[in-house]
Amino acid sequence: MYPQLKILLNKDLDKKCCFYFLNTKVAGVDLGGRIIQIHPQLSNAGKVDELSAKNLISKYFDKFYLEHQVELKQARKEAENAWIKNQTSFFKACDKYFKNHPWPEGKYEAYPSIIECNPRFLENKTFQFYWRYPWDYPQWFLNTTAHEMLHFLFFDLVEKLVPNINSQNQKLWNISEVFNGLIMGEPEFIKITGVKIQNQYPDLIKTQEELRKVWNKNKDAKSFILSTLSS
Repeated sequence: MYPQLKILLNKDLDKKCCFYFLNTKVAGVDLGGRIIQIHPQLSNAGKVDELSAKNLISKYFDKFYLEHQVELKQARKEAENAWIKNQTSFFKACDKYFKNHPWPEGKYEAYPSIIECNPRFLENKTFQFYWRYPWDYPQWFLNTTAHEMLHFLFFDLVEKLVPNINSQNQKLWNISEVFNGLIMGEPEFIKITGVKIQNQYPDLIKTQEELRKVWNKNKDAKSFILSTLSS
């Protein structure tokens, strides 16, 4: 059975993620800098104490969500429509490369976010996606959604194949991002997202190219996981 993905606004989560990522850099990407670039009014939030930063963020987000409520609701609706049109193709593509591995249980909710960090939460199968892009919004939403949904399936399969692995393991995180960069370059996913070459964390580009031969050997999620994570 395939999960039913819901698209919902979640301002409180957006506030928490903003605070968490404000001073965060990951694999060559400055997420905090990305936040400030979009919302320069928050530049002081990274320089004050925790309580002051949270208050500043909360007030700013309350105002922003109020002023842009119509646009945010429209973004949510556009995302929902895009997913409805493409979900069948996405699940079929996953069945092919994951050999019909069943989807794990979870909430399966996606939240438009006014910051471009796009975190996913494995514990409850939820994620954020940036609410507005200067290019084709529905297609970029589909690209983000495919990426995060693949994480849920990938990590569940890893748990089954390598039961003693720590889900917080840095190597596992690296491999999960590389895996997405490879699998989403397959024709079935390109047809859905319209993105031929996936963006990758700068620090992982070399690893992705090194593991491309491993992926191309079978183009199978199970084989890739066993080849890269079982030892």
